[in-house]
Amino acid sequence: MLNKHIKGVIFDLWNTLVPLEDDLKEHAFNETAIALQLDPFTLKKPWTETRIQRETSDLYQYLHWLKEDRGFFWTNELIVKGMQARKNIHGSAFRVPEKGAVQVLKELKQLGIRIGVVSNCSSDVRDMISSSTIMPFIDVLALSAEIGIMKPEPQIYKYAMRELGLQSEECIYVGDGHDNELKGAQLAGLEAILLDKNNGVAWEGKAITKLSDIIMEVERLAISN
Repeated sequence: MLNKHIKGVIFDLWNTLVPLEDDLKEHAFNETAIALQLDPFTLKKPWTETRIQRETSDLYQYLHWLKEDRGFFWTNELIVKGMQARKNIHGSAFRVPEKGAVQVLKELKQLGIRIGVVSNCSSDVRDMISSSTIMPFIDVLALSAEIGIMKPEPQIYKYAMRELGLQSEECIYVGDGHDNELKGAQLAGLEAILLDKNNGVAWEGKAITKLSDIIMEVERLAISN
């Protein structure tokens, strides 16, 4: 067991624990549009412009809202088909987690560490992650669509900490740095660590190059505390 000062690790989801390639995202989007009987090009701009609404609300309700807001004519049946098409493709990202993710989560649990995940995502992601191989190791899911807050707002990290029953000094945050998430974690009082994937994210704080490095980092912090 570790020194009790280190009790939790909060992870980003996409491209930290679960890969989400641009090609897969595009494929999921295109098939969703086709299921809604729209040319993907027609849907692209309103979909992009309303990301905040989509990722801070229920996806089914969002699609009904988008239909009314932008004057689309899809039916409820088409909305259900669109959601299923998206889930089938988008959900395939969970079939093979990021390299070493399952082992890292397992080792952290063996060390007595509580694990949280904070993600900017649509509401269908809970079902996707619930049947994945990483879910048995996760104690708390803080999903923007359910909480109504997106990273980098500090409140979403604070929500995760409350649900974990931990204080900021007892946790660290790990992510690939998108959505300015590391700064948000820092503002919430967490030590933020970049999982550097050579994606152009600049971070002046601590960085690791592979997910398994977090085990040594947790042990180092435990000793220093």
